[in-house]
Amino acid sequence: MGFTDSHAGMQGRCVWTDERGDKVYSELKGEFVTTGNHIVGTFLGGTGRYAGVTGEYTFQWHYVLESEDGTVSGRAVDLKGRALLGSASAATGGERSQ
Repeated sequence: MGFTDSHAGMQGRCVWTDERGDKVYSELKGEFVTTGNHIVGTFLGGTGRYAGVTGEYTFQWHYVLESEDGTVSGRAVDLKGRALLGSASAATGGERSQ
């Protein structure tokens, strides 16, 4: 779910769900949603094995399509980021990249 305007740019929320049904929640911020623009995501937590996840990621829109009903879809490229799992870091003192 996201909102965008020509003054404030884009803000949104995203849920990533893995094959087991565990979820990661994130917040998106960036430029107006159009081809080529840069977006930054911040992990806000999750469920199951992703409980307590923190970190951030970035990507760039390769293309954006808007349908007549206002639905926007697109393709993200150059996805990069890091995630720190709370339980893994507490047990090992390390970081896991996703």
